[in-house]
Amino acid sequence: MTKNFETVFVTIVNPRNGDCGVVEEGRYRIEGDLIVLVDIHGNKRRDAKGRLIQKRLVPGESPRKVAARLTREHVPNRRGDF
Repeated sequence: MTKNFETVFVTIVNPRNGDCGVVEEGRYRIEGDLIVLVDIHGNKRRDAKGRLIQKRLVPGESPRKVAARLTREHVPNRRGDF
């Protein structure tokens, strides 16, 4: 099975004083001039209000940087995961 997305890693909490910090893995796909966040299966992600998490690229903008920013802005609630 081939993946149909790219991956970015975003620092959410910097490491300090022996704590490893927190890194979030984000996945995205480029669809024309849109960056669309997707889950591990390639399904489009939605925010808490049900809207697709996506952003239209402007000329010269880096798709990877946009995907990282979207990932940072839409970190899933991880309470109870640890």
